[in-house]
Amino acid sequence: MSKRTSGFGLLELLIIGILPSLSMGQSSIMEGKVVNQSTHLPVANATVMLEGTQVGTMTDTDGAFHLNQLPTGTYQLIVTHVGYTTWQQTINIPSEQPIHIALAESSEALANVVVTATRTERAIDEVPMPVQIITSEQIERIGSLRLNEVLQEQTGLQMISDHGAGLQMQGLSSDYILILIDGEPVIGRTAGTIDLTRLTVNNIARIEIIRGPASSLYGSEAMAGVVNIITQGNEPGWSGTLGTQYRSFGTLDAHAEASYRNERLSAQLFINRLSSDGFDLSKETVSQTSPPFQAYTLAPKMSYHFSDQLKLRISGRYYWEGQENTLDITEEGSIARLDEEGLRQDWNIFPTLEYQPNDHHKLQLRQYFTGYQTNTDITYQADGSVYDASYFDQTFRRSELQYDWFRNENHIITGGAGYLTEQVEATRYDDKNQFISTYAYAQYQWVPTPKWNVVAGGRYDAHSAYANRLSPKLAIGYKPNEQLSLQASFGGGYKAPDFRQLLLAFTNPVAGYSVFGSRVVAEKIAELQAQWQIAQILIDPETIKEIKAESSLAYNLGFTLKPTKTIVFKTNLFRNTIQDLIETAPIARKTNGQNVFSYFNYAQVITQGVETQFDYTLFQNLTFSAGYQYLDTRDKEAYKAIKDGKVFRKNEENRTVRVTTSDYGGLFNRSRHSGNAKLMYTHAPLGLDVALRGIYRGPWGIGDVNGNTVLDDEREYADGYWLINLATNKKLGEKLRLEAGINNLLSKTTANEPTLAGRIYFAGLQWNFNH
Repeated sequence: MSKRTSGFGLLELLIIGILPSLSMGQSSIMEGKVVNQSTHLPVANATVMLEGTQVGTMTDTDGAFHLNQLPTGTYQLIVTHVGYTTWQQTINIPSEQPIHIALAESSEALANVVVTATRTERAIDEVPMPVQIITSEQIERIGSLRLNEVLQEQTGLQMISDHGAGLQMQGLSSDYILILIDGEPVIGRTAGTIDLTRLTVNNIARIEIIRGPASSLYGSEAMAGVVNIITQGNEPGWSGTLGTQYRSFGTLDAHAEASYRNERLSAQLFINRLSSDGFDLSKETVSQTSPPFQAYTLAPKMSYHFSDQLKLRISGRYYWEGQENTLDITEEGSIARLDEEGLRQDWNIFPTLEYQPNDHHKLQLRQYFTGYQTNTDITYQADGSVYDASYFDQTFRRSELQYDWFRNENHIITGGAGYLTEQVEATRYDDKNQFISTYAYAQYQWVPTPKWNVVAGGRYDAHSAYANRLSPKLAIGYKPNEQLSLQASFGGGYKAPDFRQLLLAFTNPVAGYSVFGSRVVAEKIAELQAQWQIAQILIDPETIKEIKAESSLAYNLGFTLKPTKTIVFKTNLFRNTIQDLIETAPIARKTNGQNVFSYFNYAQVITQGVETQFDYTLFQNLTFSAGYQYLDTRDKEAYKAIKDGKVFRKNEENRTVRVTTSDYGGLFNRSRHSGNAKLMYTHAPLGLDVALRGIYRGPWGIGDVNGNTVLDDEREYADGYWLINLATNKKLGEKLRLEAGINNLLSKTTANEPTLAGRIYFAGLQWNFNH
């Protein structure tokens, strides 16, 4: 009896001792769903974390999440997603009911989201490479109509007038910069330049600018960087805008946009018209510097959610522009007057099918079709007979599959492959010409610790017109604290020879010079010799090799410093080394005294420098910013010849002197110094914005005066100048906005920059409506 009692007491003591331990080790499950506060649609890939712990997960395609084996207690639950306001709430574990979380879209958060740098949505602070975002609000504040007007006010970017308004970045010209609309390329280059006046800004949500080579993701033409125009989305229900702006020189812009969105369907249509009477800076000639024109843009967009996993997006764009001008030519000692009519248009269709079976995997199948055409007819005014007629027709088709594996928030793997064809048929080319290319790319985004961020990747291109290419990329970011972040990146880029450089066969009907591509130059020179049009051969065309693709290595090193909440200071140092640069050179002299030109690969060109940006919030409603770029460029072969004492010039006394390295000004059409200063004032109670900006472009080389082919003489420079622009905006309620301002307040004009028309006044309004 006593033994049984003793045994029972021991078992009882063991049970009593074990139960508290079991209770302390008890775990619970927490589950819930994250949706969009406005649309009530699920939010996939949202990060769900318990503050102060390592416990977390991501929502699936239904917006659902599950956290297992949670110790009992009280926690702070934090939910974040790119483009949304952070959600935070105190919860108790165990929780008997699923947690319903509604995330609010944040325009401020969306303004700091970038997709171009990695082809995935990332906060700009998480991208370890030089990235800039220009928001629609910033564009509205300065009253711009076209893309060139916006970009010319950004630090380190120069607008260059060369067959249109082209962009220069880190000392590299428009040939090396890829312009995208919603991630797809804009085609239609004239002498390598994409004319940015073709692109309206009235339907832009934001502009993303990536500095440095991006060939590892985007291939050729991204050797200097990428500018990606992200067009506007739409709000739930019906919404739209109507706007217009009138400027000096009879310039009138009008645009309209209407959109509808529900839980599954989204549809949008944007229309823009821009016309101008043009302007003339040279009264000595009958032709206008900028002739009268009319331009129209039509841009529809649609998306449909077949399910939470499957989505279809289709967008398109059509642009049409016509212009007229008058010019005089001399024929047989007398002047003949000509009428010129020009037409250019481009279009694109962009369907994308997106499938995301769960929160870890996403597939995108993208198709892209685009075309660009120009027609120019020049006729005699006297009898209407044809003096010259030319056309250009380019098409581009691409199919691409991209796969993203979101292993977790610290590991993202992206891979893709594609096939593209490009065709050109034109007056200046023989027959129809075609390029074919296949490619594959891969990228790994790794966040080993909260302070470190790594992006590595590469792309392999197999092209029908040049040797296969591998373009690598490595970028590393380090953020030791909230005040300082460092970034370093290295990349290889390339630029394929275009149709013009390989196949062009052009003779200017007015001036009489000729330009031939490297693939056809020998044949065309033989034809001219048979016609007795060649007076002298400068370079034997049989020795001219077909040009190769240009390649580059680039380094960027920068930091962002935020010593206080009101001060931000950014600096980026860069260096680009370009191998096999393609340039033109004379190869023969014609009997009419003009030259025949062709294309060659040169040794090496270097562009290097530093960009700095300073932003200071003086008061809550007043901000000041300033930017500066120092640029050093050089042709290594020319620099070496100067250093070796082999280059000479005539001085002011007509004596031959040796050129020194201190005389050398680098590459033509580059400003060593450029910058800007901006003062922005906002008065919220009055709905008033004032934006005062100054843009400086330093002197730049415009041509070889003394015949030694290098920039070394003060007479070879154009004077630098300041542009002062002023814009004001006034909101009347929630729907109506008025704007007025003056561009080029100092009325600067120069023959070396034909886009400067003098002082321009403007005024406009925009009405927003929604239901």
